[in-house]
Amino acid sequence: MHEAKLGIRDLLRTRGGLLKAAIVLIVVFAATLAAVRWLQYPDADVPTITSVFPPAGKTDVFGDTRLVIGFDRPFPGALDAVSLRLRNADDQRITGAFEVHTSQTAAMMIPNSELVPGTYNAEARIGQGEAVEWEFTVSDNQIPEPGLGGPILVIGSDSVVFDDFYAEILRAEGLTSFTTTEAANLTRDILFSHQVAILAEPVLDNALMPIIEDWLERGGNLIAVRPSGELAALSGLMPASSTLDDAYLRIDTSAPPGQGLVGETIQFHGTADIVSTTPDIRTIATLFSDATSSAIAPALTIRPIGTAGGEIAAFTFDLARSVVLLGQGNLEWAGQERDGLDPIRPNDLFFGGTGDNAEPDFVDLNKVAIPQADEQMRMLSNLITHMMRDTAPLPRFWYFPKGAKALLVMAADDHGTRDRTNQSFDRMLVLGPENCDVANWECARATSWMERSSGMSDRQAAGYVDQGFDIGGHASTHCHDWSGYTLTRAFFEDLLDFRLVFPSVPPQQGSRFHCIVWSDYASQPHIERGWGIRYDMNYYYWPKDWIDGRAGFMTGSGLPMRFSDEQGRLIDVYQQETHLVDEVFSSSFEAVEALIDRALGPEAYCGAFGTHYDFHNPFDVQLMDLATDRGVPLVSAQQMLDWTDGRNGSNFGDVRWEESTLSFAVRTDPRTGRMLEGMLPLQFSGETLQEIRREGEAIAFRSETIKGIGYGFFDAVTGAYTATYLQR
Repeated sequence: MHEAKLGIRDLLRTRGGLLKAAIVLIVVFAATLAAVRWLQYPDADVPTITSVFPPAGKTDVFGDTRLVIGFDRPFPGALDAVSLRLRNADDQRITGAFEVHTSQTAAMMIPNSELVPGTYNAEARIGQGEAVEWEFTVSDNQIPEPGLGGPILVIGSDSVVFDDFYAEILRAEGLTSFTTTEAANLTRDILFSHQVAILAEPVLDNALMPIIEDWLERGGNLIAVRPSGELAALSGLMPASSTLDDAYLRIDTSAPPGQGLVGETIQFHGTADIVSTTPDIRTIATLFSDATSSAIAPALTIRPIGTAGGEIAAFTFDLARSVVLLGQGNLEWAGQERDGLDPIRPNDLFFGGTGDNAEPDFVDLNKVAIPQADEQMRMLSNLITHMMRDTAPLPRFWYFPKGAKALLVMAADDHGTRDRTNQSFDRMLVLGPENCDVANWECARATSWMERSSGMSDRQAAGYVDQGFDIGGHASTHCHDWSGYTLTRAFFEDLLDFRLVFPSVPPQQGSRFHCIVWSDYASQPHIERGWGIRYDMNYYYWPKDWIDGRAGFMTGSGLPMRFSDEQGRLIDVYQQETHLVDEVFSSSFEAVEALIDRALGPEAYCGAFGTHYDFHNPFDVQLMDLATDRGVPLVSAQQMLDWTDGRNGSNFGDVRWEESTLSFAVRTDPRTGRMLEGMLPLQFSGETLQEIRREGEAIAFRSETIKGIGYGFFDAVTGAYTATYLQR
């Protein structure tokens, strides 16, 4: 029998020939394609990989990161010619979706699931080019951090949504001397090592109640959130007769701890228990069913326990839930277009709607001049200071650099103007004193989110960055509602597109999305975080007809704080409301002036006020003139991010009280420079603050009353301190 080579026609005539022919055709096609690729892209022609993300060696990468490789020139080859592999510490392959940028100068891999903490090895190659290999580490990124110790204990619970936010409130209030634990892990030793405890769990294991009672009898101070059962009875609260949702409360300002806080009704969100009380409790705040009608039930109470100074305070509503919902809007309205103006934006989470189906706005615009969330947080911080009045003076940090009570976060959306960002930046350069220090916030600075068509060269942009300005790209879905995929794709396309034009500008860490599109509750900060963005300015106080000239706090706050997702988990991206929008307030600037004056004046409605201008009116100039006149710092989003991270990363440690002397250590994060101020109560247990020493040397302090409490303000730099209190 003679062997013969069969052609395609011969194969088709044999049994199974069709299948064999198909196999041959596939092999021939693949070989031909490879040959064509080799001819079109020989090794010498293969682009070089010039950048990788996350950067090599980075140790604090988030689990929802994307992998990106950048090339030195466009690569119009087939997608499968680009190889991007990722393996974990166990050498297991991580799979994901793979895409090439429209410019053909970058490729992205989106892992199919969030990366768990650990070290990862990545390898990228184009065609037969040289492989680039690097490692990065996904950190635990525990938020809140367990805390660095001190007199305050935060007791959370898996059964309580938003319980993590109590630690975030303490950080925002400058009370960094805390530790966190779970109710299931609470022991006698843990509890007795603290002077104040915040308990988010409404029902405790009965075995813990004797420990709680003993601690209180010995002078401990407990703040219970919506307590029930034995814990409610210990608080002096009767069983709830009913509940009240999304209503109001009013603080008793006639005595501490309410003294100095807002005296009119303010909103709370969530559910409050309607309870009656025993005769030996004091009501600090009262529930109201609407802005004017009392529910004749407490919102916050306090009751003495024993003879050693112990007290138990009880919130009948969940303060953390209230602050989150005041700040981020109505969870039930997520993904709804409510104001009739496409696309869905953050204000739709607050807008009650139009027509027959309209509901009350989630933010009462008659109260919008009040930072309602901040006043509730200050009610908590005042309460903690009040409960510590016989234990030890409690040190804390001031909100902003160098005692500032108001500042403007200047942020432009430059939609391809020829030179308006340049003009605005140049005007700021002459506002500050000669030879001003940018790091010490002596110079006026701003952010501009630009498009690649904006009329600035890469060299100019780099020069402005060197002088302390902040420049980044303005991502967009062209004013269309997004999905998680299209939002990810928009950041990939637009941020990398921006970098093609401005390669000398460092990666941005702040963002305001074009048209402020916000299609659900928390996807945007999650996705931003994967791109290294941690300062979000999308909560935009708008539209003009709804605002009707009322400047204020749509989110109830003037403080940058982290977002929470729907399950109450913190996202390490700060929410910065854009309070001052040019199309709303340029023609009614007196409302802006009133907002700043309330921050600087006796109301002390302090805030970092986010701004928006896109140069179609002189709003940026109006803001500069106002700031110059009032002595208000003008800063960029990057400066505020660095400051907030630095302040949150600073702490008081080794706090001890002995014989009228408080000793403590201050550890400051370098990002605060020398601008961080500490605060100590001027009065404590009948004694008055006389002097503060750092490393044995007396330092100056100034006296100021903040929200009803007198404080001594001092420059908080790293070192060992003592503060002496004496009777007068």
